[in-house]
Amino acid sequence: MIMFITIPVNVFLLGGALFVAFLIGYMIRSKDLAKSNKKVTSLETEMVSNHAEILNLQKENVELEKKLKSLSIPVIPMTKEDKEAKRVASQSPTAQKHS
Repeated sequence: MIMFITIPVNVFLLGGALFVAFLIGYMIRSKDLAKSNKKVTSLETEMVSNHAEILNLQKENVELEKKLKSLSIPVIPMTKEDKEAKRVASQSPTAQKHS
């Protein structure tokens, strides 16, 4: 036969212990959430500052490109050299032998 062991339990003490455990867990979780929110806020601020820096660099890049376009730099086109090279090659004696 199974023997039952009686353990006297105070229901109010058990309920109080559960309530205190719930409050402690809630406080720990609230601290963790506050810490996480603070971290997210700092990361968002860092991202915004990084994006602002990138935009400033892009603006400087565009200004430099405008300055370069406005400057008159003498450029020798490569196509003229290619045409001259073809003309010289066609006038060479080896090119005339194959024709």
